[in-house]
Amino acid sequence: MNGVGYCGPSAMPKRRAASRSGRTPLILGALAALALIVFLGGELFAFLDSDTGRLRLYRHLHLGERAQITRIVGKYLHGALAAARVPAGALTEEPGAAQGAQVRWRLTLPRDGAPMQVNYAITRELAQAGAEVISGHEQVGEAGALTVRLLVGLPNLPTHEVLISRPGRPREDEAKREARIALVLEGLGDDAEATRIALAIAAPTAVIAPAIGDGHEALMRQARSQHHEIVLAVPMEPENYPKVNPGTGTLLVSMHRDRIVNEARKFIRGGGELVAASNLYGSFATQDEPFITAFYSVLKDAGLPFLHLHPVARSVCKPLASQLGVAYDEPEFALDAEARLKKSDAIEKTWKQVLSYAGRRGHAIVVVRVTPMSAKWLQGAVTEQGLQGAQLVPLSSLIHHPSEH
Repeated sequence: MNGVGYCGPSAMPKRRAASRSGRTPLILGALAALALIVFLGGELFAFLDSDTGRLRLYRHLHLGERAQITRIVGKYLHGALAAARVPAGALTEEPGAAQGAQVRWRLTLPRDGAPMQVNYAITRELAQAGAEVISGHEQVGEAGALTVRLLVGLPNLPTHEVLISRPGRPREDEAKREARIALVLEGLGDDAEATRIALAIAAPTAVIAPAIGDGHEALMRQARSQHHEIVLAVPMEPENYPKVNPGTGTLLVSMHRDRIVNEARKFIRGGGELVAASNLYGSFATQDEPFITAFYSVLKDAGLPFLHLHPVARSVCKPLASQLGVAYDEPEFALDAEARLKKSDAIEKTWKQVLSYAGRRGHAIVVVRVTPMSAKWLQGAVTEQGLQGAQLVPLSSLIHHPSEH
């Protein structure tokens, strides 16, 4: 009888094993759910940290900084203009605009330009990013002149007023526009004889003088003694730094704001009388908003415009200049690769394009790298025959000034 119905210790482990095996799927399911939550959280964070995420966050929850939203919309506007093949020289940015927009953009198209095509490109690009054209108006003027006014941004935050204008048919008595060209010489000091030839040119030219490096002070003295205007090139961090290195004293993105301001101020004060400041390298620094904001504060205090040399696609310099009230210019032409060749065929071909552009627009800022070949070419280019009716003028007469911004 004692053996009947006996449940000994051997039966108990089976129940515990069954209990553990029953909990295993629950644990695995919980871990899978946790992993999914972490993944989705990461994806959500990445989305909200993107341009599109920031635009939608402001649109629906009014979260974010207005200046940042303006910068993002400006970035996509630049993309739309590139897609519509609008020349860089056609755009002028101004602070302040109608109906609460922070920035006004003026686009002046040639007589054969298509404002509606630009309008379409802007509408499409902004829609993909999560912004929009809030309103649009078209006005036809004399001789077929056309102006399209767009207010863009978010429904609760207009950021840009875009004015697209196309001139009408020319009047028969319209005088030919005077073509004015400002020549800016870059790369002086790389070759002593080429530098001597370039500085000896009697026509008005500006000289880009690095703020650091051996012989930079002597170069500025020599340029001033021969009545050339000075553009001070401030060394800034390039991509692939320090493999690519402008030299000791380069301003780095990692520096504290106060140090960037103090070092930049020393460069500007040490440069003496200047017509503008520019970047020496800086392909990485010019993409960094805090860095450029700090640098622009120095230029604004000094009343100096910024001449942006060889800008990269993701640069923040142009939109920030408009927002912060800093005068900004980019050369319409940079004769750099052409100047490095042994023969002058390529540089002469580009020079014809310069003369044609200046004839249509009335003016052009042109940077020329000084090499043994380009220095000799310049001697003929600045003559009456080489200019073909255009006029060389000082850079100070064409570059934007703070009072104009």
